[in-house]
Amino acid sequence: MSKKILELNDVTMQFGGVKALDTVNLHVNEGEICALIGPNGAGKTTVFNVITGVYTPTSGEIKFLGESIVGMKRAAITKSGIARTFQNVRLFGEMTALENVVTATDVHKKSGLVGSLFGSPRARREEKEGRARAHELLQFMGIDHRSDQLGKNLPYGDQRRLEIARAMGTEPKLILLDEPAAGFNPAEKKALADTIKRIRDAGYTVLLIEHDMSLIMGISDRVAVLDFGKKIADGTTDQVQNDPKVIEAYLGVPADAS
Repeated sequence: MSKKILELNDVTMQFGGVKALDTVNLHVNEGEICALIGPNGAGKTTVFNVITGVYTPTSGEIKFLGESIVGMKRAAITKSGIARTFQNVRLFGEMTALENVVTATDVHKKSGLVGSLFGSPRARREEKEGRARAHELLQFMGIDHRSDQLGKNLPYGDQRRLEIARAMGTEPKLILLDEPAAGFNPAEKKALADTIKRIRDAGYTVLLIEHDMSLIMGISDRVAVLDFGKKIADGTTDQVQNDPKVIEAYLGVPADAS
């Protein structure tokens, strides 16, 4: 049986009178690609926000590697092994691609500010290791040739790839990808699908939000579906595609309607 790396138990997120999430139960198994899908406004990004500490859930439990992360600071959650990307690219525009990824590797540095300022042997070693690791990740994403270019000057597709490389730079066990294929053409989507599978094969676990159903169905080990803040389905791609509740959520009519 697969080990659960992430668990959401009866998670509710309320904003005033609106329940963005309503007693959601969700888990992600170690080493899988799990997709979270649903119509616009279903609560998908809110799930990412409660996992990463942007919001503290109104009620319910979130466990990562068996430990509760509810109420933890965002930086502590990142350090524990969860990284994410965003729907809208959030890079350091005035930094180079390499520097963007190096900043992510800083999460686990032990030399501290004083050591860095005074160039202690440990700080110099960690700086060298961080740059080497950043180059590896840029190479993994196919953009190492962009390493000296400013983030803001990169083509859109490479900005998205850089954001994934930066997320991987924190050495996460779980990567949350929020609509990574947004704005991609079909060829770029195919390349991205291959990249996500390579990320999984490199030992990471992936939780993915994406609107492109062909991409989701082509790479996901398991799919969970939200609608109006409630989970309405969870299973293999075949099970979910043929679930009447899912068909109704997306098409707006009961599956057996003539």
